[in-house]
Amino acid sequence: MKALKYILLLALVVIIGGSIYIATLDGAYDINVKRTIKAPAEVIFNDINDYKNWQDWGPWYEMDSTIVASYPDITSGVDASYTWTGKEGGGSMKTLSLIPNKQLIQEIQFTQGSPSEIYWDITRTDYGNEVTWGMKGESTFGEKIYWLTQGGIDKNLKPMFNKGLELLDNHLQIEMDKHSFEFKGAVDHGGGFYLYQTTACKVEESDVKMQEMLKAVSTFVKENNIQSYGKPFLITHKWDEANNTTMFSVCYPISERLETNGDVLTGYLKPQKTFKTVFKGNYKYSELAWNSAFKEMSKQGYTFIETSEPFEVYMVSPRDTENPAHWVTEIYLPIE
Repeated sequence: MKALKYILLLALVVIIGGSIYIATLDGAYDINVKRTIKAPAEVIFNDINDYKNWQDWGPWYEMDSTIVASYPDITSGVDASYTWTGKEGGGSMKTLSLIPNKQLIQEIQFTQGSPSEIYWDITRTDYGNEVTWGMKGESTFGEKIYWLTQGGIDKNLKPMFNKGLELLDNHLQIEMDKHSFEFKGAVDHGGGFYLYQTTACKVEESDVKMQEMLKAVSTFVKENNIQSYGKPFLITHKWDEANNTTMFSVCYPISERLETNGDVLTGYLKPQKTFKTVFKGNYKYSELAWNSAFKEMSKQGYTFIETSEPFEVYMVSPRDTENPAHWVTEIYLPIE
């Protein structure tokens, strides 16, 4: 009987001592992981800002296939939220504050335990945008015991966060690479007056030249308070594959002929019958888009006018959005 008393007393001492030890442990935690993602800050922020997108890269979906997410009317921006249930229980998240394209502060609440703060930071670097995903809070006595038995909160959460950023990176690369071609067929283009600059250069120099000219014509339009009547466009005057050269004009549509200073000129695009293709996606697929347009034009029985000057209109460009998957270019091939 005395031995049993001593054992119980020893157990009580261990329990009390362990409780005191656990109680004195610092319950504050702040864990985070980082990953440099080669995507515009706008693209990264817009994806993580909408909870509906999290199902595309959330690592917990790989860990628990039974998870079911529920979404209210507002899933992005301040006060956005969502809830979930799974085999390990459920929880909810809510967005508390944000700085567009830079930061998100959210609150996560599991079925049991105290709430924690989830934070995202996006920082521009020379190699892309560094994305920080973290969680911080204060563990209760019970949570301290739980994390001690699991080897620590860092050991359990950091691998999941790292996996999440890896999946997010892969998801964004796939999304940004999406492109499509829609063939509208024969359309009558109304033409009109335009302001422009022209250059001839090597094909590999054309992108840089185009940006310089686009800026120059755009600046001229703004400084002279000229009303533009549409989106900027590019006319291809010559394309010499054998010599790897091209000649083109960057244009802004206007309503009437204007007298200019010589650096920027006024031109006129005549009304004509064209074969129209709508190209959505990154400009790295431009050559494929043009080749597809010519191929479909022939397939539909139309003949390209060899002496003509095809053109493309930048309906949605990098000046409108940094996401290349959302760029929209209309290609017009003059036909007989």
